[in-house]
Amino acid sequence: PVFKLHEVGKYYTTIGFGSITWHGLTVNNRFWDRLPADAKPIVQEVAGRFQALTGTGNKAGYAKDMKWLRENITVTDLPADVRQGWAEGLAHWPQIHADELEVKGFPAKAILNDYLAAAEKQGYKWPVRYTIK
Repeated sequence: PVFKLHEVGKYYTTIGFGSITWHGLTVNNRFWDRLPADAKPIVQEVAGRFQALTGTGNKAGYAKDMKWLRENITVTDLPADVRQGWAEGLAHWPQIHADELEVKGFPAKAILNDYLAAAEKQGYKWPVRYTIK
């Protein structure tokens, strides 16, 4: 299975917020600074491909992997009322963090709104529709 969670834990809880996990290729600044200038665009290109492929791969294998986990460890689905309460408790969190990131020069509001819209376009229904202004 893709997850390999059984190796470190016998319990898994599905939360039901947003998408399945995707991964990106990351390096620390010290490593990046030591790379030759002509290698950096190559690393960035490969990282972009890796990010796209992990999302596609995770989506393709999710049902099979979850079936395997349910057969081999204890999997609990977070109850809908708990998920709803959690979402309501976090309702102001996206705006707060978007504001903090915008001050640092990141286009957080646009990114978060694009993410929310993209998930909805795929049919995802949010327990609470976060508003980022």
